[in-house]
Amino acid sequence: MVHSVKPNPKTHIQENWRILDFFSHHPESLHMFSFLFDDGGIPADYRHMDGSGVHTYTLINRAGKATYVKFHWRPTCGVRSLLDDEAVAVGGANHSHATKDLTDAIAAGNFPEWTLYIQTMDPEHEDRFNFDPLDVTKTWPEDVFPLQPVGRMVLNRNIDNFFAENEQLAFCPGLIVPGIYYSDDKLLQTRIFSYSDTQRHRLGPNYLLLPANAPKCAHHNNHYDGFMNFMHRDEEVDYFPSRYDPAKNAPRYPIPTVHITGRRDKTVIAKENNFKQPGERYRAMDPARQERFIKRWVDALSDPRLTHEIRSIWLSNWSQADRSLGQKLASRLSAKPSM
Repeated sequence: MVHSVKPNPKTHIQENWRILDFFSHHPESLHMFSFLFDDGGIPADYRHMDGSGVHTYTLINRAGKATYVKFHWRPTCGVRSLLDDEAVAVGGANHSHATKDLTDAIAAGNFPEWTLYIQTMDPEHEDRFNFDPLDVTKTWPEDVFPLQPVGRMVLNRNIDNFFAENEQLAFCPGLIVPGIYYSDDKLLQTRIFSYSDTQRHRLGPNYLLLPANAPKCAHHNNHYDGFMNFMHRDEEVDYFPSRYDPAKNAPRYPIPTVHITGRRDKTVIAKENNFKQPGERYRAMDPARQERFIKRWVDALSDPRLTHEIRSIWLSNWSQADRSLGQKLASRLSAKPSM
């Protein structure tokens, strides 16, 4: 799925000390914040955005062999972001600037394009690393799991009816196609059913009949009536199987079978390793970029509503990610009059 543009996360966090309080209890969030407070935290527009699937799925070949997979979209026109002052100017002139940029580009024939890449891993190797590959707060290092191009997406037409074709879209990670299956990713397992529940509440139980969500291939089933069912077929049969309306069974395809032994337990991820990847991201920045990153955090942690305890936890977390980063943050904060 492609990330959507959010309100400026840096400004939002500065204005909401409750968020810093909440996430101070969750050091696994540090990796996410290493992206949000970086220069890439504010995408310039939709056309220049990366998109990455949060979850690990499984690819299944015809023989039934399973391979872990992560999906990534990369814009062919490159990635661009807005720095803080640019975001104020651009967002102040037009709060829907990203939507306007996208529709204008398509209308002009400058069709945005993304390349689809995958990273793959043998499930047998899952325990070889110092982090859990199914942990959604971690990324797979590209030097170990290189990006492999497998397809592309081109947006070549603007929609005619924004409500019908956009507002009624209903994405759900539980809807998969043959050859793709789930993994034991904890968050994915909950989203498999929770997203469908959400869409049924938002759009009605027959939301998959809406043109924006229905398959484009010829299909039919034996659904009959029901709330918001707008389909009409003469001499409809509302049962299955039937010799009057021989709806076809979906073809069978392999799914992974795993023999599990042991005790099922609810516990934290064994290899949390919450500080390694955010520290590596910070050290990969050039000095000017690091300075901007530090300034944003100093501004956020300077909120007078933050307690000394919360501020100390954040300094401890960033120090564990990178010692020099923690020292610089502590020094800058202690030099501020309000501190």
